[in-house]
Amino acid sequence: MNFSTHRRARRGLATALVFSIASLSLAACGGGGDEANADGTASLSGVNGDPSNGPSGAPFGSVQIEEGWDKADGYTLKWDVAQSAAAGLQLLSAGKVDISQGSAPTAYAAAKLDPDLRIIGFLNGPAYLMVAPEGSGIATAADLEGKKIGVLALGSASDMMVRGSLQEVGLDPDKDVKILPIGVGAPMAEALNSGTVDAIAGWEGMWQSISALTDEPLAPVEAAMSDLPGMMLQTTTQEVLDTKHDLLVDYMRNFYKSCQLGADDPQRVVADHWEKFSNVAPPADKYDEQLADQADWNQNFFSICAEPGSESGMAGVLSESEVKESYDWLRKYNILEDDVDFASIVDTSVTEEAMKDLDLTAWSKDYLAENPTQG
Repeated sequence: MNFSTHRRARRGLATALVFSIASLSLAACGGGGDEANADGTASLSGVNGDPSNGPSGAPFGSVQIEEGWDKADGYTLKWDVAQSAAAGLQLLSAGKVDISQGSAPTAYAAAKLDPDLRIIGFLNGPAYLMVAPEGSGIATAADLEGKKIGVLALGSASDMMVRGSLQEVGLDPDKDVKILPIGVGAPMAEALNSGTVDAIAGWEGMWQSISALTDEPLAPVEAAMSDLPGMMLQTTTQEVLDTKHDLLVDYMRNFYKSCQLGADDPQRVVADHWEKFSNVAPPADKYDEQLADQADWNQNFFSICAEPGSESGMAGVLSESEVKESYDWLRKYNILEDDVDFASIVDTSVTEEAMKDLDLTAWSKDYLAENPTQG
C-alpha cells in the first residue's frame, strides 16, 4: 500500500555527507548498480542489521541464495551483515546496497535525513522484546523497578524501546532502573550469568539464539514494546524502486517464502544460513545438536515473519492505521524526536504485487514435497 503518491526529491548533499562514513564499512556487498553478472542475472544487494548474524536472519538472504531462488528469478543476491540496523540504513542511503533490513525507530529517524528512503515490507508480529531468567520474578515491565537492564548500546533502538516501555507502566528509565550497554550475542548471556544485568532487551530471534549460553532458561517480559505491529521491516530507496522494481518484487516474494519455509522446516533454513555464512556455523562435533536447538528457538520468529497482516490478510502488508499505531507510540515517548510524514515513506506496493494470490502455506507444503533436500 502506498499511503502517498507524492514523490520526494532525490537525497541532497547534506544527507550524502552525513551517511558517507558508513560507506566504508561494508566492502563485500559493493554498490547497488545495475550491472549484469557473467551468468546474465541482474545484481541485487542488501544487508541485515543484526551484527550477531544468527540464524534468525536467514530469511533475509541466506535461504533464497542457498535454495537458488534468486538466480531462478533472474538476479544474483549479494547479502551481508551490517554493524547495526542504523548502519545498514546508512549503507542504503549512501547507495552501497539496494535493500536493508531495519527497525521502525531507526527507519523513521533515517527517513528524516533521507526522504528518499522507502519502507517496502513489514514483519507482522512482535520484533522487540525483553527477556529475563525464568524464576527471576520479572514477568512484566513493572517488575523491573530497581533492576538492571542490558541493551545493545545506549541510544540504540533497543535502548529507546525499553525506555518507552518503562514509561508506559509509570517508571522513570533514568531513575527507577539502570540501563547498561552490553553488546549483542555471547556478551548478553555473560551479563545475565554474572548478575551484571537482570534482564536484556533485543529482538525476536536474538534471545532464542543465546539461550544455550545462559545458566537459566529465558522467558519474555510482558511490555508495550512487544505489542506494536510492524517494528521490524524491509527498506529500499525510491531510486531503487524506480530502477529495480521487478527485482524487488521477486526478492520480497522470496523473502516471505523463506519465512514460511523456516516456519515449516526450521532446520533446513538454519542449515541454509550456516552454509552461506560458514563463519557463524558451529564446529562439526556440535553441529547436529546446535542445529536442532537453533531450529527450535527460531521457529517462532520464522512464523511471525510469515504471518499475514491482521487487516490486509497479506504477509508484509500493514494498514495505515496499524502503521500509525506504532508511529504514534514512538512519538509519544520521544523515541522519535521529530515528526515524520510516515505516509510518504511507506510504500508496500512491491510486496503486495509479490504476495498477490500466493498462499504461503500451500506453496511451502508443495515445495518441501518436491524438494526434500536443499536446493
